[in-house]
Amino acid sequence: MSEPRATAGPEAPPRDRTPTPEPAVSAGRWRIEVNRNACAGTGICLGTAARHMRLDNGRARPVEEVVDPDLSVTDAADTCPMEAITVRDAATGEILAPKL
Repeated sequence: MSEPRATAGPEAPPRDRTPTPEPAVSAGRWRIEVNRNACAGTGICLGTAARHMRLDNGRARPVEEVVDPDLSVTDAADTCPMEAITVRDAATGEILAPKL
């Protein structure tokens, strides 16, 4: 009996093609803004973007206002129940999160 032959699976993408990053990720630096009057201090942003957020007197505050692109920052803005966090392109001011 001969051994079973491997069947060819779906064709793999050509090796010379590299995936391009999402536009927001490839952008320059980002600015994190927190409306401390709107912040309820739930701490959800700390669980989502611990490197970038902290609580100060019970309200969220960015560790640094201008950061390198990091999807955890936009996730924090998108999941903030009070919509107190805004992430902008630092150069253009374009709002990257929360998604409207």
